[in-house]
Amino acid sequence: MDREMWILRQLETSLTASAEALAERLQVSPRTVTNSINTLNQMLAPAASVRPAAGRYRLYILDPQGYSQARGRLLRAAASLNDPRHRRAQEFRTLLCAERPVTSDDLADTVRASRATVLADIAQLRETLRPFGVRVEGRSNWGFSLTAEELDLRLAELTLYPAELVDDYPIDDDIVAIVTRITEQAHLSRPSRDYVRRWLTVLLDRTLTGHPLDEMPAQYQRLRDSPAHHIASELLREAEGLVSTAFPIEEELFLAMSVAGMRTPDSAHGRQLFPVDGEIPDLVDAIFKRIAEVMQIHLDADELVDEFAHHLAFMLNRMRFRVTIDEQPIHGIRDQYPVAHRMAEISRDVIEERTGMRISDSETGLLTGYHQVFLDSHRTPPHLTLAIITATGRVSAHLMRIQLDKVLPPGTKYLMLTGDDVNESSLVGADLVVATADVDTEAFTVGDVPIIQLGQVFDPAELISRLSRLNLRGHVDLQLAGANSSLLMSMLSPDRFMAMPPGTGYWPATEALAAHLIDQGLADESFLATLRTREEEATMLLDGLVGFPHATIPGADRIILAMATIPRSPQQPGARVVFLMGVPDKTDYDDTILVTIYDEIIRLTNDPDLLNRLSTLTNHEDVFWLMASRPCNP
Repeated sequence: MDREMWILRQLETSLTASAEALAERLQVSPRTVTNSINTLNQMLAPAASVRPAAGRYRLYILDPQGYSQARGRLLRAAASLNDPRHRRAQEFRTLLCAERPVTSDDLADTVRASRATVLADIAQLRETLRPFGVRVEGRSNWGFSLTAEELDLRLAELTLYPAELVDDYPIDDDIVAIVTRITEQAHLSRPSRDYVRRWLTVLLDRTLTGHPLDEMPAQYQRLRDSPAHHIASELLREAEGLVSTAFPIEEELFLAMSVAGMRTPDSAHGRQLFPVDGEIPDLVDAIFKRIAEVMQIHLDADELVDEFAHHLAFMLNRMRFRVTIDEQPIHGIRDQYPVAHRMAEISRDVIEERTGMRISDSETGLLTGYHQVFLDSHRTPPHLTLAIITATGRVSAHLMRIQLDKVLPPGTKYLMLTGDDVNESSLVGADLVVATADVDTEAFTVGDVPIIQLGQVFDPAELISRLSRLNLRGHVDLQLAGANSSLLMSMLSPDRFMAMPPGTGYWPATEALAAHLIDQGLADESFLATLRTREEEATMLLDGLVGFPHATIPGADRIILAMATIPRSPQQPGARVVFLMGVPDKTDYDDTILVTIYDEIIRLTNDPDLLNRLSTLTNHEDVFWLMASRPCNP
């Protein structure tokens, strides 16, 4: 567009110019100047136009404000042609609008690139357009054209190049006002309103330039009389009066696709306008059931289920109707929310099994976002109750609390006691006792509550180290300030660690760990049988590197964890580490700890260097310090 921009600037300053003079200054043929003027008029309409008068070209500005906006779009287009994506978008647009084959020389002239560059772009376009059923036909010396159904062409434009070809396309303000009013009445979110406007822009552009839709395929007929169809029909009925064109049912269904495949309305009232099919609640139940079976995490967020059900309904519509919303940065989402992404993968598998439709990576990313919301609502951070025992009164206890507040998580509750106050009743609810150096801890009984006695000088690093090694009932995830603690290591006792012979398989290592727990009286043979059944249904060898078999243990009141390392060379396939976990079978058990465990294990799976180092370690002490010294948790 730099040539068009240069011509425009010439006409702005010189008022008129001949085709010959413009061609000479640009060092192109008069025919090329004519083509550039035609392109310029397309970009400026209806605000302005360049017309010949007495053998010279002149700029006529009809709408100064509209002209300013169009000029800005032209400037951006000129700058964008240096970007290969923008260049290919313009080539696609040229082919899309062409009534006859376009030569490579004409394309090169349009995008201000060499013929070789254009031919390479055409090869890329062929591959990009093929999934949409659009073929680029032709030869370099004859010309190129697009062969496809009209619906396929529109979907290709909307999916591949909406920002480049659609969003800046001029559309009448009155039509924009209609879109805004009707979509607001339907309680569509701002992104969804913009999305519908984008589809309407393509519809108007194609129909008003002589490219109407043929009869819509059978699967799109299910949109008839749907809430999405009612919105689309109302919108087009009002638009007809402004463009003096009657839109057939095919165009209504096309626009309905944008509503049926939009993002889920934020408000409950908006969602009520789009009732879900009867299959959706069963699908939600199946997803939650599968997650509970595979991960032992029982999601319970009733207030979010309705929105999730609607998300699934709109997602299935997108799959049915080949509608694509903006792509999600899936890799970033997977790295940031590993547990939620694992849940999304399980959800994807369930949906594909039940519907036969393939769920894209982008849609899996959206599912990840929903599952993270579920986790955030599901997770209730444990509050630590800590008893401070001093020998010199409450002032010392308060001074100690000030120091502990710098290390312990927000929300920690404190009991202030002296040695004389201590008994089992005074420690009810306490998770931990911290005593100053002058307290005789032998003189009182604390039951099974862990006790830490500090030195004469408060040492935060020492306290963090000692706390990291404690298994504090359900409060194992302390999230200590200044500590890169590993929850797994805080739960792992030295007597539940095993170093396997080099090359041991994942399942033999799992059986050895289970047998070890059985020998310790922590599980029975049914635990191993359950593990075997679960493994047959779905392996828990994550990415072929980290084993995480787990099952319930009847009667257990807390999570039981065992670990094995398996030495392997970096290039050798197979498990490096196996974490075996037994989970209480109580219905009221707080399983939020499992979320943190999954998070740490999945992050570990994504760190092959750490895994290789870990696999070579043969004692609990070395494993503990390697894991506790790095930020495994977010």
